[in-house]
Amino acid sequence: MSDTPVDDATPHDAPHARARTKAARLSLIGELVNQRGFVSVDDLTEQLGVSRMTVHRDLEELQRMSILRKVRGGASAHRSTQFESDLQFRSMSAIEEKKKMAKVAAELVSEGDVVIVDDSTTSLEVVPLLISRSPVTIITNFLPAIQQVSNHPDVHLIALGGEYTPRYQSFLGVMCERSLADLYADVLFASSSAVRGVDVYHQDQRIVTAKRAMMAAAQTRVLMVDHSKIDHGALHRLGSIDEFTHIIVDDKVDPAVVKTFEEAGVIVLVAS
Repeated sequence: MSDTPVDDATPHDAPHARARTKAARLSLIGELVNQRGFVSVDDLTEQLGVSRMTVHRDLEELQRMSILRKVRGGASAHRSTQFESDLQFRSMSAIEEKKKMAKVAAELVSEGDVVIVDDSTTSLEVVPLLISRSPVTIITNFLPAIQQVSNHPDVHLIALGGEYTPRYQSFLGVMCERSLADLYADVLFASSSAVRGVDVYHQDQRIVTAKRAMMAAAQTRVLMVDHSKIDHGALHRLGSIDEFTHIIVDDKVDPAVVKTFEEAGVIVLVAS
């Protein structure tokens, strides 16, 4: 294929023809690099149906977001065991899977429940569905979630304090954790960066301590992870999946992995 620019929205008869917008392309490239460890410019050009110049621009943008490393001929996985992806990228990643998991998650909430929503883009997808189940109480440290529910009269909002961290758009630290120690919730919706075996991981220790405080405050603890997070590790161990009562996965997760989760004593819900 020549280097003549191709319209970013041009469809292409390729396995991943769904990636016709810039947001979809960036999400798919990040997913492919995460799965394979390396992707070539030629492969991406063929699969995305765009020019090599467009692929190079996409890789440069993803590198600026710390999603991957642009190398000669393609891109390799960023050391995701140490660095969390930018919020903007995470919000574009696995969108359909997150929406499907959110529908399953919302069924675990009853009218009048107190619900903790962590600072993940996966849990954020549950928030609009919680609003439709009002009255509910939502406890969160995540600014986008706070903004979504702040004007709904039937939602009792408890915003957790702490040090605001722009990278995550969340409030973290001792104030957040102390606030959670004085609260009780019926349900927690949480996600994390990686699950390896039966262990759950995240790259940032501040996020880990906040999530653990949330887990301690909730009776029903729901972990939501899509297939791209399975069989990966990160720097800090959050805990074992058996510290959650439920785990929700998408239908692309290997059935053998689902069986492993079930054998750990967790209720596994597959969103399909």
